[in-house]
Amino acid sequence: MNWFLYNVTENFLDDDGELVKKGEKGVGQCSMSPGILEAPYGTMYVVTGEYVKLFLSEPNKRLNARNVTQAIEYYYYREEKEEVEYEFVFD
Repeated sequence: MNWFLYNVTENFLDDDGELVKKGEKGVGQCSMSPGILEAPYGTMYVVTGEYVKLFLSEPNKRLNARNVTQAIEYYYYREEKEEVEYEFVFD
């Protein structure tokens, strides 16, 4: 089973009449193929279950909405981190 992150891009009312605001996010499991999909009122980002499991295998990572969100955002938005070397001089 794959995981998705849904990013809301425009305000709308849900089935209960509650306002869902632009910028809100939600995660869940799905059977869709990995990729970026246009969806009603937002964008859906789908990654494999294996990727999320590997991401959560790091120390202190548990299966919760916050960590799944981090995993999916890292997968699609990761930035190359420059290696910085520090030179220490002691007198």
